[in-house]
Amino acid sequence: MSMKTRAFLVKDIDPEVLRRLMGTRSLATEMTSEQLHKYYSDKAPVPTSPESLFELMQHGGGLDRKFNNPLYREKLDGIELEVIRSWVEELCQSGKITKINGTGEAEIDGKWFNPFMAEIHGTLACLATSDSSSIVDLRDYDTKDMSFEIATEFDGTTPTKWKTIPVGDPHEALRVKILELLGSEGPKTTEILHQRLPFSEKSVDRIVHELETRNVISVGFFTQTDDAELILKVDEHRITGGEEEIVEYRWIQNLVLDKSFKKYADVFEAFNEHVLVQKQQELLYRIEDFRFKDWKDLQLDSDVVSGRLLHNRMGYTTKNNIPMLLGLKPEPWIGAMEEEVLSKLHTDENITRQELVQDFPKGEEHRQLERDVKNAISNLDRQMLFVKQFEEVIGRRRRLSLFHKVHGVYKPMDFEDAIEEVVRRMGPVKASTLRFYVSRNYEDLLVALHNLETSGRISKVTALVPDTEDFYCTPAEVEMLRVPRREDRTIRILTQSDPYVSRFIWEVRSALDRGWYLPVFKGVDPVGKVLMFRVNDYLEIKDMHVPTAYFEEFCDAFLVLLENHADQLVDVAVLTNVNSEPISELSTPMRVGLERIGFKQVGERMIRGGVVDPQPREIAERALFHQHHLHQETRHENETLALRKIKEIRDDFALRGRCEVFRTNLKSMASANRLHKGVNMRGHQVWAPYEYFETLLTIRGIPPEDDLVDIIEFFSSQTDPNIFKERHALTQSEFRKLVQPLIRTGHIVEDFRGGFRAVHPRTDQDPVHLRREYLRNLVSDYPVITIKQLLRLSGTPFKPEELKAVLNEFEEDGTLVKGFLIENLHQVCWGRKELLETAKSINPIRDFVLPPTDPIAPYFGDVLKERFGFGSAYLVFKNAEPVAAFKANTRNKTIDVTDYEGSEKGWRVVKEFAWEHQMPLHTELRIGGKKIQ
Repeated sequence: MSMKTRAFLVKDIDPEVLRRLMGTRSLATEMTSEQLHKYYSDKAPVPTSPESLFELMQHGGGLDRKFNNPLYREKLDGIELEVIRSWVEELCQSGKITKINGTGEAEIDGKWFNPFMAEIHGTLACLATSDSSSIVDLRDYDTKDMSFEIATEFDGTTPTKWKTIPVGDPHEALRVKILELLGSEGPKTTEILHQRLPFSEKSVDRIVHELETRNVISVGFFTQTDDAELILKVDEHRITGGEEEIVEYRWIQNLVLDKSFKKYADVFEAFNEHVLVQKQQELLYRIEDFRFKDWKDLQLDSDVVSGRLLHNRMGYTTKNNIPMLLGLKPEPWIGAMEEEVLSKLHTDENITRQELVQDFPKGEEHRQLERDVKNAISNLDRQMLFVKQFEEVIGRRRRLSLFHKVHGVYKPMDFEDAIEEVVRRMGPVKASTLRFYVSRNYEDLLVALHNLETSGRISKVTALVPDTEDFYCTPAEVEMLRVPRREDRTIRILTQSDPYVSRFIWEVRSALDRGWYLPVFKGVDPVGKVLMFRVNDYLEIKDMHVPTAYFEEFCDAFLVLLENHADQLVDVAVLTNVNSEPISELSTPMRVGLERIGFKQVGERMIRGGVVDPQPREIAERALFHQHHLHQETRHENETLALRKIKEIRDDFALRGRCEVFRTNLKSMASANRLHKGVNMRGHQVWAPYEYFETLLTIRGIPPEDDLVDIIEFFSSQTDPNIFKERHALTQSEFRKLVQPLIRTGHIVEDFRGGFRAVHPRTDQDPVHLRREYLRNLVSDYPVITIKQLLRLSGTPFKPEELKAVLNEFEEDGTLVKGFLIENLHQVCWGRKELLETAKSINPIRDFVLPPTDPIAPYFGDVLKERFGFGSAYLVFKNAEPVAAFKANTRNKTIDVTDYEGSEKGWRVVKEFAWEHQMPLHTELRIGGKKIQ
């Protein structure tokens, strides 16, 4: 015997305690058998009307064909059969009760039940007639082809029309039956349960154990002391002298579930019924027709704000909820620096972080001040004295973050009013749970709850969890917690941060273990988990644990989740295991279910939305260089022919690699080919025909600033900048400041004579069509491309959604295939199969250097960054492999290498590159540990 105290004499211990410690059994209640029988009998009323008969039928089994039931015998004694028949007829005509048939169990077929209990008993009867004796867990039982009939129309009490329905959840049916049996008949031993229920002892014991761990039933001695008995936790509390009025904890969970997952037609209505939203997946089950693609539009809405809304928890809400959130916080602490930073924020205007700190000095001597400003902004953010809003800017791929002032603009709600509002939205809720939503002292919270309860604004109910716990809710919800309701048994795939899951996270982790995963809920029960995360642009599903009985429903819910991820450009998923077993050992029903939602088996994995046909990277790059005339077999004869085949060119380095003979430089060729110099989609200055820049300007769709329109008008008819400078008395630097924004936006280009020329949008074609054709032409030049590479190549005017739409068009018409096409590349690729197949017959490419000014250089951005740590550099290929990269200055017609990363074997290729361009090679670096002369 272990006691966490010093030694005690046996005579010092209470005799009752000693008797229990020594193993002497005693009844847990002082009620006699007659009193216990009366306690359970009084739960059901003596029927006096159809409504009271219906209430009686909520307890225990249904009525047989002769309107009898052993459990109801005392209640129905003295009531004539015709009276009962008339009540039954009225109830069945109103749809409150029905008959079941076709279960194979003579004791069940033809009996009267309410619709819910009809499904429960029909399911159990169908399972009993099948071979279910060897099943350990009913959740693993496949009930796909099992069904029975319920009556839908009656002539008197005779069914005239039947409806075939599939059997329900076996686990839920047995759970409800055990609870109904214990709740209406009283304590039972496990042996009696085994005799009463036609299932294996292991399956019954498994559910009993689950009910014990969920604090629904308890074990003790209530009618005898020979064998332990099972009893409902609520009944145990009442018959052992509990004074509190207890409600079922599961009913509280169901009420929270119904409130949390109530669907709203409008997103703002949902925001006003929840405290905050953290992730897009939280809205999937709470808003009608919500899609993940709506999340970005939601964040950009002028009424939506983001910030540290509760303690340190980031989330989204609307401006209407700011007063309530402020009411949950204490008075803010504002220091001198915080006061100064707040003074920069304006009530009627949102500003960026750069605008907020632009008046503070910067530099090495002001490092301490910069840290103080940064800390002040963090303090203001943590206390929610400002929040953030987002804005989309034309020509900018990333959204703009703006600071929205809260302090002094929004009046905080009274603390008690704020608590009442939170309870209305979240309740029933424990005081300890409210601590995560309130930043004030716990004592202040308890006082506020007491005042609200005293004034009748909120109510308190008590449940066993497993000991008595108080929950706060609205007065209207108290009655709802005392009346049983049909549970919502929908399958949902949630996140651990979901408002509902986080409320009961300890129960979730006790059932599903700790770790990172997406919990799968069947109603309020956590029944499975999905270990899924995003890798680059596809979903890696390492494992999913889902009971067999729920797998079809799970697949339907999983399909919705996968399609929503596809809205955000993640439409490929790779599955490795199911229930910790490899795909090759997957059962046929599960395989069929996964194939139904788009998965296909490829080796030891299943893939959805793509193919797996990996080729060596060298083959794909060989086809790329061959397509872009960098391969020795497709290089042009001279620079004139090369210039005709390229749409835009930056400098001599990019042009030289595409021709065998280079006789004159690019600047000399600009006049002969009437080329203009302007800014391309990636922000680089390039040489191209004037019509090309017209197309780019039309695609950008950015109008010029109003005060710069006169410059465009001037250069529409004139090209000499000196005339403009003389007319407006401008210096060269002043003129450059005016014209540079127009050059960046593509409204002005430099002609081949050194003058300037205005560019006007094309009017002969639709800009939408031009954008699509520009992307289609860009994609068609690449044998294999990823979405990241296409983003870099296309430039900032294009959004990922637009690029994905073009790629999907190519995929639908068969031009491209999507999937894992490159070996050891964990990214989804789009490829042209015919180019990859012909690339195998192409000779390996020569050793060469790809300059950063080459049009295809952004294609190798990942290689430069990951292997060599450069954002932009010269990339050295040897034996068709990138072996090195270097930075170099090319002033004074000399290649001066300033940084070199990679193999020393690539230095020979660098020498050949310098020789090909007829430029001296110089460096102060040590290559391979040697000083280069």
